[in-house]
Amino acid sequence: MFSLPLFKQSVKSNWVLWTAITSVMSVLCVQFAALEMTQPLLFIIFYGMMTTILPSIYALVTANKLIANQVDRGSMAYVLSTPIKRSAVNITQSVFLIGSLAAMFGIETLLHLAVNAAKPITIATALGNSELPLQGNLTAKMIVQVNLSAFVVCIAIAAVCFMFSDIFNSAKYAIGLSGTFVGVNILANMLSMFGSLGVGGLDKFKYLTICSFYDYQSVLFSENNWITKMIYPAAIAIVALTIGLVVFKKKDLPL
Repeated sequence: MFSLPLFKQSVKSNWVLWTAITSVMSVLCVQFAALEMTQPLLFIIFYGMMTTILPSIYALVTANKLIANQVDRGSMAYVLSTPIKRSAVNITQSVFLIGSLAAMFGIETLLHLAVNAAKPITIATALGNSELPLQGNLTAKMIVQVNLSAFVVCIAIAAVCFMFSDIFNSAKYAIGLSGTFVGVNILANMLSMFGSLGVGGLDKFKYLTICSFYDYQSVLFSENNWITKMIYPAAIAIVALTIGLVVFKKKDLPL
């Protein structure tokens, strides 16, 4: 059910994009966490937007390359000509997609933990509002929980993109629907963020995006709502990956 040679080939084919996105994400995290002028924007800009936008772009491009693009170009015929089942192909590629996202968030989290240990900031500062009645500094536990919450939401987005890649034989349809899905989620999340900052009416956009299940404020206020909200993106990911696997196993391929 898992092909190590195919996994290695996926790593070789996608390491450049992964490295670029991970580097940008890590540099932004370090900058926002370390510089006094950007610390008040740590959760408004970086954790509020970048931790969903950058991984979503990676998931959009990579999910399409892993299945639909290979079917479209005919290289999937070569893969399936070897003694490997369609289910093994699908599971291997989905493991790579989720694993690469885990590595991306893992590196960024470790860097933030290191910066925070050397230069801790208050929770109020991290939220950009020194008047909030929050005591204490941003802790390592909070950083891990915030990143875990964002990671699970990004898995859901990646799973839906992977599902479209499984369903369509043409890369243009897979990338088109995945791009629309990712774009709507990112745009709605950004608009809802402005709504939470006081722009009237825009907070309603949170109902249009999976990103609304990513609740860093719950973590910072020492509440447990973020744990409950993780059930929904996890369920979306499981359903999407299952649908994609079933469709890919049964559909006709232009081999």
